[in-house]
Amino acid sequence: MLDSLPRLPLFHGLGAAQIALLKPLFESFVCETGTVVFEQGDFAQYLYLLLKGEVVIQYKPYDGPAIILTRLRPGDVFGWSAVVGSPMYTSSIISESEIEAIRIRGNQLWKMVEEHPETGRIFIDRLARIVSPRWENASTQIQSLLNSSKMESTGEKNMAITESTPIDAPLRHLIENLSAYIEQYHGGTVEYISFDGHILEVKLGGACLNCPLLPSTLHGWVAGTVHQFFPDIEVVEVK
Repeated sequence: MLDSLPRLPLFHGLGAAQIALLKPLFESFVCETGTVVFEQGDFAQYLYLLLKGEVVIQYKPYDGPAIILTRLRPGDVFGWSAVVGSPMYTSSIISESEIEAIRIRGNQLWKMVEEHPETGRIFIDRLARIVSPRWENASTQIQSLLNSSKMESTGEKNMAITESTPIDAPLRHLIENLSAYIEQYHGGTVEYISFDGHILEVKLGGACLNCPLLPSTLHGWVAGTVHQFFPDIEVVEVK
């Protein structure tokens, strides 16, 4: 499987020396249908590139059944938490078929970036472009990490949400999935209203209106779910 690295789009255009540098960092991964590759809350260790088969990204709110956020197909990357410095995976990955993948430890990837910055920057940028349909600001965030003096001095890699961060689309998608979930199990709805870079405004409706548990729904379900993916965003309700 690793012998095919030069033919994969992620590695196209890299020189023989760069391929030789990257290849030892990867290992093959295969599993059967229905395998939990990793669970939400597990230690974030590996970043995966899917070569064959399909997986689902599943997220479980603290007080209800799991939600399927999206499906990934060959060429997609998952386990991004291992690269951006999150100590735990924020969602689960479950195989919907037999899968083949290659994976790399996040700490080994960053060590390579530090020791071989030119190759590292090219590779990280390509990873960001792959994941960008699901996380539109990936390239910006990764560039911020690469340029972070804190990363250079301490090795820490923290995400920062700013007003210029274009995360509007991922937020909308997350709220839409959460609304469908709340509607199915509780008869309520949550509507995306606006996002200014720091504050996300939502409107609760349906069975949530005049419900004494509305504060719990807002802070527990909505804000709690958003903070799993965007910890610096404040969630407020508008009437």
